[in-house]
Amino acid sequence: MKPIYTTLFFLSLILLIGCQDPSKEKITKVITSHENVTIICNPSKGNNLFSSWGTFPNKEESIRRIFMEVSLGHPDSIDIAHWDYMDPIRIGRIGGTKGDTLDLEIGKMLTPYGSNFKKDWRWRWRIDVTDLASILRDSVEITYNHTGYEGANVGWDLNISFDLELGDPIAEQLSYRKLYDGGFSYGNPEKPISASLTPKTITREKGSEFGRLRILHTGHGMDKPKGCSEFCSRWREVLVDDNVIDHRDMWKECADNNLYPQGGTWIFDRAYWCPGDLQAPDVIDFPITKDTHTIDFEMEPYTAEENIQAYESISAILFQYGQPAKANDVSLEQILVPNNAPELNRYNPANVEPKIIIKNLGRDVLNSLTVTYKTKGFEEKTFEWTGELEFYEEAIIVLPGTIDYAFGENQFNVQLEKPNGKVDQWPQDNTKTSVFTSPNEMPNKVVITYQSNNAPEDNTVRIIDTNNKLIYEKTPANTLKNTLYKDTLNLNLGGYRMTLDDTANNGLEFWFNPKQGFGYLQISDIDGRVLHRFESDCGIGEQFDFTVNENPKIDRNVEQSLIKLYPRRIRKNTELLVQLEEFSDGEIQILKDGALQKTIPFKKVKDKTFDIDMSSFEDGRYVIELFVNGESKLKQRISKQNK
Repeated sequence: MKPIYTTLFFLSLILLIGCQDPSKEKITKVITSHENVTIICNPSKGNNLFSSWGTFPNKEESIRRIFMEVSLGHPDSIDIAHWDYMDPIRIGRIGGTKGDTLDLEIGKMLTPYGSNFKKDWRWRWRIDVTDLASILRDSVEITYNHTGYEGANVGWDLNISFDLELGDPIAEQLSYRKLYDGGFSYGNPEKPISASLTPKTITREKGSEFGRLRILHTGHGMDKPKGCSEFCSRWREVLVDDNVIDHRDMWKECADNNLYPQGGTWIFDRAYWCPGDLQAPDVIDFPITKDTHTIDFEMEPYTAEENIQAYESISAILFQYGQPAKANDVSLEQILVPNNAPELNRYNPANVEPKIIIKNLGRDVLNSLTVTYKTKGFEEKTFEWTGELEFYEEAIIVLPGTIDYAFGENQFNVQLEKPNGKVDQWPQDNTKTSVFTSPNEMPNKVVITYQSNNAPEDNTVRIIDTNNKLIYEKTPANTLKNTLYKDTLNLNLGGYRMTLDDTANNGLEFWFNPKQGFGYLQISDIDGRVLHRFESDCGIGEQFDFTVNENPKIDRNVEQSLIKLYPRRIRKNTELLVQLEEFSDGEIQILKDGALQKTIPFKKVKDKTFDIDMSSFEDGRYVIELFVNGESKLKQRISKQNK
């Protein structure tokens, strides 16, 4: 006979599970508007609309957060596109085909230079669009406007979806109003931007506590003398009742882009955008304290002298809200480290210092917080955070200590508790889990191979351990240009971080600067097997965390071949260095806009430098792709110009 206490235990457990408050569980929905849509340019117009409908919850269902996710991939039927175009994403009609047309911009997608990307390439971006929650209801038309002048034989595979978190709104939205929307001439003495960005008077809604400006803003064009607006830094001010509430430099560093390397000038800083970027909006809150307020945008005064074509693409929507619904409400926005997400590749994998992003969604200033974190299967750790976060402000928290892991795939869990020492009034967004792969394992004896380029004064190579102790360093002071260095290290057991830093933000190689030459950096075992190879075209540099074990599990998937195409900005000739593990057959293809121009076959090659003569080719941009035994080993863009 089964003991009665066992039966009672399981009965109690069932009742406990069954009686849990369902409101404590996060409820989510995913709405897809565009799924595997092949988008191409319309060169006769310079833009091409791709519209599709999404069915969102009705107005009776409460929505707490909405995030828009956009992904681009290599199309199945055509080649991938090459150019960095600004593609607006807008809400078109609402309520069906006969409904109202709103034409509200909700995102700006800046396409990457795609010529280097292979058939299996795909990337995703994600931004917060919660402020549009009152509009994203029932049937909504989402329009993706692919701009540019490329031919119909190249394009992208597009997906757009919306991740919804259902539940109490952070604050009640009372109204919205479009303030500015368009391309505004900049630096044109006959059409000053101040004449277009005129002040707007707003009227307070009943119960309104604060206003929120949601701004999407990029600069384009190439005038003289400053290269505005794409390549010139200029400031923008937002004023309320003639008082500046926001001043910022409309400029963005691009050499730290997570999507790298790209085919074009991806490292060049730009006018508040970078190639391969879904722009996150500027969100600026201000108190509404009287019946009317005046809002004004001002740009840094500037007058172009030649090639007057600069413009500022600006959309700004004003939302009015009641007071935030909760006093103490914090959200765990993202686990940055450790995390396998491709867009976080600049930080991962890592041995130390987990990183998270938190956001204060409560009306009280957030001054303290308890963070508990652990890798599944390991001991839980606790960190007491203190700081000062106003409503809707974010902070990156670096958690102390090493990251626990088993070899292979792991789960990392984080939970937020006790904002300001009190119970979080919306705990459903206080936990997250990330999946991460443990850092590579290495033997204790390794060889560091460093081929410097023609500008070694820009580069530093370092190895530190988890206690931040310097183990190895190659600085500009002890490095000659265009020189091969090989150093053998005997490392103790434990974790390490190896970094390549570039103060010029152009890596060991960048096609636009052929005089820079090219270099490379790799770690090998004493038998010559490559254990890790750094990307030479890496902008600001790279970091690589690894661990030394007595019996390391070596990654056998590391590419052993050394393949370099240099130079990639040419008048007549370029060279392709091919060093393979064994004698192999293959071919070199030269393409232009996806069309094959020339094939160079080869047989039984192991170590050879191919001289590729392109003197008979017309000027333009080409792609050179190397196939070895049918597998694509290299795909890079080159620019041929006789001038």
